[in-house]
Amino acid sequence: MKILIVITDYGSFNNFLAEISVALSLENEIHIICSRSNVINIVDKFDYTQYDLTFHFLDIPRTTSITKLIKSSFRIRKLVKEIKPNLVYAHFTTGIFPVILLRNKNVEYWGTFHGLGMNASTGLRKIMFSFVEMFSFIRLDKIFLINNKDFDLVKRFFSNKANKYQSCGVGCNIDKFDGNKFQESDKENIRKDLKLESKFIITYTGRFVEFKGFDLVFHSFAKLIKEYPNEFALLLVGGKDPIHITGLTLNEEGDLNNNKSIINIGYTSEVEKYLAISDVFLFPSKKEGLPVCIVESLAMGVPVITLDERGNSDIVKNNFNGYLIKSVSKSNDANEIVEKLKYLNEENHALKILSSNCMLDREIYSRSFFVQEQLSLINDFKKQNKLD
Repeated sequence: MKILIVITDYGSFNNFLAEISVALSLENEIHIICSRSNVINIVDKFDYTQYDLTFHFLDIPRTTSITKLIKSSFRIRKLVKEIKPNLVYAHFTTGIFPVILLRNKNVEYWGTFHGLGMNASTGLRKIMFSFVEMFSFIRLDKIFLINNKDFDLVKRFFSNKANKYQSCGVGCNIDKFDGNKFQESDKENIRKDLKLESKFIITYTGRFVEFKGFDLVFHSFAKLIKEYPNEFALLLVGGKDPIHITGLTLNEEGDLNNNKSIINIGYTSEVEKYLAISDVFLFPSKKEGLPVCIVESLAMGVPVITLDERGNSDIVKNNFNGYLIKSVSKSNDANEIVEKLKYLNEENHALKILSSNCMLDREIYSRSFFVQEQLSLINDFKKQNKLD
């Protein structure tokens, strides 16, 4: 069977869909459409030339440019005609819309929304996302959602098409994200290399963008070290996104770069190394589907402080494996975050209980559940359509 997978960029493919694509390629001919950009810039997980994978690179805009979207849609339609897939499976709203805008006849179209824009936006952006996503829902044959809030919304209107992943989003590699692989001596050496031997370490991973709460991380930390200048450190693992703002002023960006208590690791394929020495993972995002970075942190036994928003609240249980902050305003949210961090720094017993609770659900975080679920869905499709 021929399957065409569409995702916005190569970096996202490599980070989220590498395992399922490789697994599918063992019995199917797999084609992938994505842009060449590496929004998440890490080393390739596999030597993709060793598998039955064919990449088709074209620009899939992550903007609202109608001209670029239409141009991308025409190019995708042309590729679909050439490839003649049995199934087109697109991911993310920005990948789904240009695929479905000019859909081809006699081809099955599936789409996974890793966080609906209409469910996490306001004003004009909410109107725009509502139009784009409702249009996509109508034209897709199957709709997949990865958190409860999004699923509850879509199933009210498209109950015959809406499906929710039973896996924990796309999960993570729990063999890699395993805190037990790091001995105390390993952790001491990592801390020593970073000159953080006696610090309480707070870690943020992901893109440095406002909608993921990056500005809130900075403001909370700045407030914290003003009161406790020598007790805390902030590890930043990731980098800027060229099309989204950080939410910081130029002066604040300067303060961030010059602050000796903030260490910017950049993008790395060794995220687990830095989570191993982390006391708390701070990710106050308002716009998530089901964040992989939180799944990775929990799998490592690192308690999470995040906002009580969809996706986050699907996996973080308040006072169990972390804290959910009810968002009121950025100023209030920062104060709440600071209070939680101060408490965990002072109450090591409470921190250990949260960490221990993270490990109780560790197996459900495995990406293998996502891969097996997807293989089952596609095998059912093959059987129903009597495809080889």
